[in-house]
Amino acid sequence: MPWPVAEGADTNDDADVIAEASFSLELDEASSTLSVDEGQAVEVAFTVENTGNADGTATVTLTLGEFTDTAEIAVAAGSAEGGSFTWMTAEGDAGTYSAEVVLGETTVTADVVVAGAPIIDEEGAFFELSIVTEASTLTVVEGESLEVVVLGTNTGTTEGIIELTGQITMEGGGIVGLQLQTEGGDAETPVAPGQGVRIEATLPTGPGEQELSAGTHSLEISSQHDSVTTEVVVTAPAE
Repeated sequence: MPWPVAEGADTNDDADVIAEASFSLELDEASSTLSVDEGQAVEVAFTVENTGNADGTATVTLTLGEFTDTAEIAVAAGSAEGGSFTWMTAEGDAGTYSAEVVLGETTVTADVVVAGAPIIDEEGAFFELSIVTEASTLTVVEGESLEVVVLGTNTGTTEGIIELTGQITMEGGGIVGLQLQTEGGDAETPVAPGQGVRIEATLPTGPGEQELSAGTHSLEISSQHDSVTTEVVVTAPAE
């Protein structure tokens, strides 16, 4: 026997169902970047799930120190969508922060660490130089190129940046400057204690005024702490 129904009541079971979106919020730590150095970007990723029976748009906000941002995330019923916030840090932002991501009455948090730029104590760094003779070409025939390879090793106690100068004093008394190139091309990269940096220079020879002609010349390469010298020999071509 069926249950009695009040007069005027809607017997359609769907009549009392209200179509609306309902959102939940989770932090996506796997897709986040929460530990960076000053000058790098912090990324806080999240996922919004719509457990309701209607499509909707969720308003998500981030508070991270003095940085705030808002995102509008459209999510279909029964689906989930991801989003993220990006904070580009700068010098002076070093510290530990709490990132708060808010959706309605739901708040999720994450710790964010911004490390300061390394302090380079040049007084504690010391760069010793040595010529890598097996990789250098120090005796050539006029018209060929001299190639000089030097290893700069930091024998100090802290990391530092090597500073380099180089020149060749010619047999006749003139001076030719050397264009020195560190391996990788980045002379501003700090070198850790016990580590070395490879330095290379190439110089053409020949009879021109700006080139080394035949003779025995003196090469010198210096760092801010040390210097090395060696002879380079340019022979006249056979007639």
